[in-house]
Order: sequence, then C-alpha cells, then structure tokens
Amino acid sequence: MVVLVWTFSIASPIVETVLSDRQHYVEGKTSTVALAVALDNLGAIIVPVVAVATTLFAGLFWRVTAPSLLLVIAPGLVLAANELAHGRPPTLGLLITAAVGALLVSVRVKMPDLAAVGYLGALVAAGSIAAFYLAPSKVLISGGVNTFDKSLTGAPLLAGIFTHSNVFGMFLAFALPFVFLARRWPVRLLLFVVIAWALILSSSRTALGGAAVVVAVLLLVRVLPRSVFAPVAVVGFAVSVFAVFWLPFSETDPEAYTYRGSIWIFDRQQLGDHWVFGLGAHWFADNYLLLRSVLSSAASHAHNLVLSTLVQGGAVVLIAWGVLIGAAFFATLRRRSALQRGVGVAFVLDLLVMGATETPFGLVGWGPLSAPVLIPLFVLAGQGWIEREEDEFARAVAAADPPSTRASMRAKRR
Repeated sequence: MVVLVWTFSIASPIVETVLSDRQHYVEGKTSTVALAVALDNLGAIIVPVVAVATTLFAGLFWRVTAPSLLLVIAPGLVLAANELAHGRPPTLGLLITAAVGALLVSVRVKMPDLAAVGYLGALVAAGSIAAFYLAPSKVLISGGVNTFDKSLTGAPLLAGIFTHSNVFGMFLAFALPFVFLARRWPVRLLLFVVIAWALILSSSRTALGGAAVVVAVLLLVRVLPRSVFAPVAVVGFAVSVFAVFWLPFSETDPEAYTYRGSIWIFDRQQLGDHWVFGLGAHWFADNYLLLRSVLSSAASHAHNLVLSTLVQGGAVVLIAWGVLIGAAFFATLRRRSALQRGVGVAFVLDLLVMGATETPFGLVGWGPLSAPVLIPLFVLAGQGWIEREEDEFARAVAAADPPSTRASMRAKRR
C-alpha cells in the first residue's frame, strides 16, 4: 500500500519530466502534458475507491481501529465540511487525504514498513543524480541554461523529477529519516549518501535545514538515555511549533526570507478576520493571477504550514492537523525501540522546521510531497491505538486458550 500511494505522488512528475521541456518551464503553471494530467485524474479516482473498499472489507471481515481511523480522516473531512460552510460543494480532491489515511490504517501499515519510504526516496535521488550527468536538460531548473545565486556547488540547481529544486529537496529530506529503518547498516549508509548527494545538488536551504535536524535528532537518540532524550525532544517540538506560528505573523520586512515576507504580509491582510473558517480550500488557486501580479509566481501558497492552513481552512482545519501531528509525535516518543523513536521524532521535527518557511504538503488533492509527508504522518499517528488493540487481542486469546502443561496433555490423550 505504501508503494501504491507513493506511485500516485510521483507517476505524474516522472511523465512530465520525460515529456516536457524544462527550458520553458513557468513557475506556477499547470501541467500541459496530457498523460500527466490523465494520471493525476486516474489516481484521484483509484485511490479513494481502493481506500473505501479496503476499509469496508477490513471492518466487515477483520477489524479497524476506530480512534486511529477517526484521527487520520478528520482533517480531510473537516476541510470538506468547511467548504460546505462557505456555501461551496466539496470536491473529490478535498477527500484524498482522508481516503489515504483510511487506507493506511485499515491495512495496518506499521512503522517498520516505512523503510519503504527511505528506499523509494533514495531511488528517486539516484535516478535524478544519474540524469544530472546523462540528461541534464530534463532534471535541472530551466533546463540548466540559467544560473542561480543560491547554488551551493556553482552548478545549475537539480530539481529531479519535479519542477523546482525546493520541492525536490524537501521530498528527499522527508524520506531521509526512514533510510535508518533499513535492516543493515551498509544499506543505510548507501541510502543516506545518495540522498545527501542529491540534496546538495538541489541547494535547497529549507531542505538542508530539515536534513540537519534529522541528523541531529538521530545522533541524540544514540547518545542520550531515554529519560534524557524524551524531555529534549519535547523541548525541540515546542520550539518548532512556536517558530512555525511566530515566523509568518511577526515578520514585517517584505524582503525577508527570500521575499517570503511580502507573501506573509499580503496573506495575513487577506485573511483578515476570517481566522475561524479561512477563505476557502481553493483560494490560492482561484486567486493565483492576482497573487502572481501583486507578489510573484511563487505566491501559489503561503510558504508556511500554519498560514497556508489558516487561509484555506481556518482554525478548525488547523486544529485537526495539529492534533494529528501531536499524536504522531507523542506516540513515537513512547516507542520501545530507540531507533524507531529517533526516526519518528526526527520526521516530525523535520516537518515543523521546513513548515516554517514552506508549505510541506497541499490540503487539496495529492501533490508530489504528499507521499513522503502524509504516509509517515498517518502511520505514526495511528500506530499507538493499533498496537494497543493488537496487544489486548493477543492477551485475550492467550487467556482464553492458556498453554497446555505436560500433565494436561497426557490427560487429554487418555
């Protein structure tokens, strides 16, 4: 299921990379590659159908953990209900996240299964690095004909299968923690080196900052005892949450953070007193021409997780996502395995750190960053109740059929 949902995220970008010309790419422009659009539309139908069918089957013939299911579908359902409150019918794209969450919880994807996220992320990185040398016009921003001051290597920026190096970098940074779930350390090292190499070629400072947080957390979990690591992680979580809220609402310099300041100021003004229900899930798309003319082509979102969510869904949707992220963090912090504890905490802090200056995933539809963000987030948030239920079921079975002693076995034979 992880591979299925992951494929939904990258199939369209791969097709667009192969068939489009990067030299004429315009930021913010919707894809004109017919096959890529068709794959997006097909996935938007297949994934919800598979999710509903799987959830019903699991509920009828196996079992579905209700608290986990409600937790992962709540943000999508609240966003859809919010659209109704605005007097607009909810679109199928608003329910994609809920469908994927239900699918992952129904088939009981566990944290060890998330090693697939690391493998697949490294595969995308390796393919992009190979294309960097073999077919650079396909994987470099502007086809490699332009130079950028932000490049760390002096070379054109690697965007991989995506249209921008920041998207590519964040994609890899979100996959990075899960390479450490690979069973053998040589494999972990290889996956880590490949992703790190691609990250450097992307020169995405946001992604490199998130990767630095991942490495720091995984080092701390190895050297600190659990009694010390837990409070340190909680402090890191609190600071990250504060930063992702404070940054866009305190900034007054339009040129700050590579002109993100101007986007934050404008979006705050547009939000006005619509804090509770926001301006609508499709507000950025509906007003993109205005945003591009007033700000820039990069203004298709608020470049901040909190502000983007408030604009599109208001406080009601932000609370639903906040509960989900908090549940993922604290459920991970209670895990017995130090490695799994470190990987989960690293991912959540990675999400919050990058969410301070970028919008890590879209609320509408299933975008290129949805797979490496939402698959782990849903699994980490729902795992606590699922494992608790399985433990209770195992104890109940053991109590109903206690192990037979040798004496009782001899008595049964007689």
